[in-house]
Amino acid sequence: MGIADIMGEDYYTYTTKLFRRLSYIYDFIGIILSGTRTKVAAFTNAKKGSKILDVATGTGKQAFSFAKMGYEVIGIDLSEPMLRLAVRNNRYNNANFVLADAAKLPFKDEYFDICCMSLALHEMPLNIREEVLQEIFRVTRSNGTIMIMDYARSPKNMLGRYFVRYIAKSFESKYYPEFIHSDLDPLLERKGIKVTAEMSVTYGIFKIFKCNRS
Repeated sequence: MGIADIMGEDYYTYTTKLFRRLSYIYDFIGIILSGTRTKVAAFTNAKKGSKILDVATGTGKQAFSFAKMGYEVIGIDLSEPMLRLAVRNNRYNNANFVLADAAKLPFKDEYFDICCMSLALHEMPLNIREEVLQEIFRVTRSNGTIMIMDYARSPKNMLGRYFVRYIAKSFESKYYPEFIHSDLDPLLERKGIKVTAEMSVTYGIFKIFKCNRS
């Protein structure tokens, strides 16, 4: 079954099949983005001993960036094939991985000092996006930090604009076009997530939002 054949399926069925097919390719893409993952971890500026949740961790690249800096990190993902690769490649005692739905996180309220989600919101329809952000808000402690990294809406760099408008949509999920034409800031604010700093990376293709959980 090709990607075009699963376009009409619901979010969970569609996403499970899509990432089963893309898991090994996604791991290769993760190598290309390794510098960006490091920037996310550094920009977080977490205190020593912080507990970090990496939501939609995929093959674990972002979680590994936090673990390398000495933080306790848990990565969760909906895709078993992705998590198998994360577990197989895990060299850190302070990184663990759990199969879980980001819209129904299996953690207590305000359990984490920091929650991070990298390159995942654009893979979700708006209703799931809202549920996931609400869950991230719930499990992050009061005045904790929430990190979001995803495609920038309007990169200033010409190469970045071309990539976002024409290239990315050829390999991203069916939810990408709606996301790239939406404004993320108001959605974050509605969920109690206040943007305190931003950073453009990778020729402006991606933007990192450092946020406070109010």
